[in-house]
Amino acid sequence: MSEDIRHKFHQMPKADVHNHLHLGGTAKRLKAKYRDASITFPETYDGLDGMIDFIYGTLNKIMLTKDDVKFFMEMAIESSIDDNITHLEASVDIGLARFFDDSIEQVIEVVMALKEKYGSQIDFRPDIGVNKDLALDKVYSDGVKCIKSNVFSGIDIYGKEVGRQMEPFLDLFDQARNHDLKTKVHIGEFSSHETIESAINILHPDELQHGIRAVDSEETMNLILENNIRLNVCPQSNFALGSSASIAEHPMRKLFDRGINLTINTDDLLLFDASVTDQFLDLHKHEVFSFEELDEIRKNAFL
Repeated sequence: MSEDIRHKFHQMPKADVHNHLHLGGTAKRLKAKYRDASITFPETYDGLDGMIDFIYGTLNKIMLTKDDVKFFMEMAIESSIDDNITHLEASVDIGLARFFDDSIEQVIEVVMALKEKYGSQIDFRPDIGVNKDLALDKVYSDGVKCIKSNVFSGIDIYGKEVGRQMEPFLDLFDQARNHDLKTKVHIGEFSSHETIESAINILHPDELQHGIRAVDSEETMNLILENNIRLNVCPQSNFALGSSASIAEHPMRKLFDRGINLTINTDDLLLFDASVTDQFLDLHKHEVFSFEELDEIRKNAFL
């Protein structure tokens, strides 16, 4: 029965709209390419800091050149195609310019080439990925070039949620909106519902990446509903990083019942080893959602 349901979920066209492109491939593809690399991916990480330590201490010893970065990106798109993802919104971290002679123009060219290469197989809509820890002058110099390139479909701000101000990014978001780019903010995975309200009131994003701590406040959930904001949730990522105790106890059920528009996504497939199909199956197996509800959530990601 479980395999039958997996097959049904796999066969359905799906979207992944919360995906960090250079971390979006499978471990199987990575190990096939870098056969001499000895990599063991943990099932869980010691929070966000533990994940960052693993990236810098392990993955960044493999991803050393611009060709490595290109492979990591291609691997992500091909892994999405393997899971019958037909619509992919994935962030391209502008900090990756450091692998391309510090040239954001080269990064833009790579992304453009990926769109052309895979355009017949998947609707790839890259987001401009902005880490809040990147120097602001770099955020704006490279970010604005990406906005004006007409290569990207959205912009996504991420990084540590606590103790980071949103105001410095308002002008960048305004420029993105002026170029008809979708706006996304990572918030409310490790931080409180108050930070979600602050991000909404300051940046007015179209979508929240995670946003699950909205469950702690009726006012926050109301604010999300009033602004018609979608939450792009990553259940396996939340469990692996400790922001949800288990898949069975994931707060997205309450958010769904509240009428909030949700999607299910991979976040970093390379780190969390759970495709969109895998997560649909897990949520169904743990009776978080029925098959029909998961199909509704699947369709939400295409809206």
